Amino acid sequence: MSEDEQKEKALQWLREAVGDDSADFHEGQWEAIDALANRRQRIVVVQRTGWGKSSVYFIATRLLREQHDRGPTLIISPLLALMRNQVEAAAKLGIRSATLNSTNPKEWENITADILQNKVVCSFLILSPTRTECCKDDDQSQ
Repeated sequence: MSEDEQKEKALQWLREAVGDDSADFHEGQWEAIDALANRRQRIVVVQRTGWGKSSVYFIATRLLREQHDRGPTLIISPLLALMRNQVEAAAKLGIRSATLNSTNPKEWENITADILQNKVVCSFLILSPTRTECCKDDDQSQ
């Protein structure tokens, strides 16, 4: 697939994600996606809230998954509300995601085992850096 074809496909996904058939990439968005997905470069994107950073890694990951069947992208997200928004936005693009955070400690072991055994069930693993394990009754001391 040519770069122009990839860009057009990526633009269609962006429009699906935002629900606007006339949406276009912000300045620098396609360049970041292209650098990640096609040139395999490491990048840093520093932009204001709402600029579309999540769209950059969602679309880049989708391109990588389609072209090379790569494993999940790891996203470190400090806010549970942001994690929920990212899961919803990814779902609009048909992208499955999983989270490891303080609200789902019972799922951590299964999610981790699936990844380590290369049984990837998602394109995104969204990890909270401040997650805490729930205490078990027998582990608590008075």
